[in-house]
Amino acid sequence: MTDLHWALIALGAVIIGAVLIFNWWQERKLKKETSSRFDEPRYDALMEEDQAVRNEEFQINTSAILKEEVEHADEDGWHPADQHEQDHAHYEIEPEYVVPQETDATDDASHLTTRYEEQDAQPLEEVSIPPWQDDAVEDAPVYAAETAPDYEPEYTNHADGNVEPEYTAPVSAAPAPIIPQGGVTLPREISQQIDFSAILYLAKPATGRALREFLLSITDIDKPVYAYGLGGDNHWYLLTREQESASFNSAVCSLQLADRSGAVSTGALSRFHMAVEELAQSLGAEIEWLHADNPLQYSTELDQFCIEVDQMVGFHLTQGGSGPFTGTKFRGLAEAGGLTLGADGGYHYEVEGDAGERQVLFSVVNHDNHPFSPEMLRSSVIRGLTFQLDIPRVKSYAEAYNHMVLLARQMEHSLGAHLVDDKQRELGDVQIDKIRQQIKLIHDKMQTRGIAPGEPYALRLFS
Repeated sequence: MTDLHWALIALGAVIIGAVLIFNWWQERKLKKETSSRFDEPRYDALMEEDQAVRNEEFQINTSAILKEEVEHADEDGWHPADQHEQDHAHYEIEPEYVVPQETDATDDASHLTTRYEEQDAQPLEEVSIPPWQDDAVEDAPVYAAETAPDYEPEYTNHADGNVEPEYTAPVSAAPAPIIPQGGVTLPREISQQIDFSAILYLAKPATGRALREFLLSITDIDKPVYAYGLGGDNHWYLLTREQESASFNSAVCSLQLADRSGAVSTGALSRFHMAVEELAQSLGAEIEWLHADNPLQYSTELDQFCIEVDQMVGFHLTQGGSGPFTGTKFRGLAEAGGLTLGADGGYHYEVEGDAGERQVLFSVVNHDNHPFSPEMLRSSVIRGLTFQLDIPRVKSYAEAYNHMVLLARQMEHSLGAHLVDDKQRELGDVQIDKIRQQIKLIHDKMQTRGIAPGEPYALRLFS
């Protein structure tokens, strides 16, 4: 740098220093002027009088006051103790509000997946009003069920081992079942909680073919329809082609009110009602309807309830430090754990139901959404597995869930994998227990509603 540069730098430093000193001097001068204008007065009569009052000794003669109160009490029939109790009740200390602590990030329901499909409101075609609907019907078109009502999930704080009181959305209890007047017991597959049913008491026996005529006459029904015939052995038979030549004394016709695609439509309900009425008239049968006061409204409520409880548990096995695992090793572990490969490309753990049918407790699918096959497992590697449990379709949740967790832990150890949730957070024993409690809550809600998980009619409802 040249001498000119150094000179300019020195001049700038001097100017800056001068400005700072000048500002400090101006500020100090302003403070002095302000203080001189607001000096405390040497004498103030009001202040002196107030100070004198403060210095006087002040006492309360409690005896005189109490005596005066007693005198008033004798005159008016009132006692000071009564007023004390009233004042205490009026100013009773309210419990302190405690701000709830934030729950752990693992307390959310990321492991639960909603399966039930919500349907947008769609205007339906106008149909004739059946006799079970109220006569006072507005002229406005009827709409299908809208989205489900707001529902607050349960929150449980397990940080210190104490379970906080859980909020549960109000669940309507199961409506009382209607007992048929003829003393007929409905088929086990039919439930008054999910079906709109009618019993036909035949004047004379009819063939299965005659009873199935109404099934062929019904069109544009968006929900499953079932027909059963009561044989001479007092056993109910599903009216299929194999039963057309058999003879029956009574029949049951049912329309399912909801499934995973939503509630039944007004038109379908009306067409089913008229078809059954025509069938009863053609056979000279006495008909008894078993349904709620307003089946259309009931179907909407049932659909909303199903949206709340239709959840699937899902957690994953992801590759560990050793990398992807071979399909042949996974296949050996799956078959050793009792899993069988299904036609859908997933491995399923099945048990035998009460009627001899096979029921799936849980499934294991490829995390990459590629279905398993013998050829694929022989030649490919697997980066992750997903364990799934369909809660409403499982009868014994404890047996199914415990076996699924046990098998997942065994595979985690054998494959060198990590057991995680949908957000890739590792699942420990505490999180596993939380999931078990949530499954129990859902099963309890279904039982309260009168829908037993895993029963044949529940499998229809959640299909």
